[in-house]
Amino acid sequence: MSDHAAPAATATTAETTTSSPEFDQQELAMFGKDDGHAVTVIGKMLVGFFFYSLIVMSIVAFWTMGRGGQVPDHPAQDSHAEDVDE
Repeated sequence: MSDHAAPAATATTAETTTSSPEFDQQELAMFGKDDGHAVTVIGKMLVGFFFYSLIVMSIVAFWTMGRGGQVPDHPAQDSHAEDVDE
């Protein structure tokens, strides 16, 4: 196998951080601003969905408890239909 030497880095770290061949500083600032706005909107949506779910869950829980849950209103019988002799 042949060993290939890594190309020597001629640019300093500061030069590569500040200049980008794909985007200029204005575009990078715009992307950062747009990302910040998207994070804020998504966070607000998640908080809204959480509180909506909490309110609906509480209403259904109180409604279920107020109606006695899933217990039938009639008194319990002594035997079930399967146990009755014919």
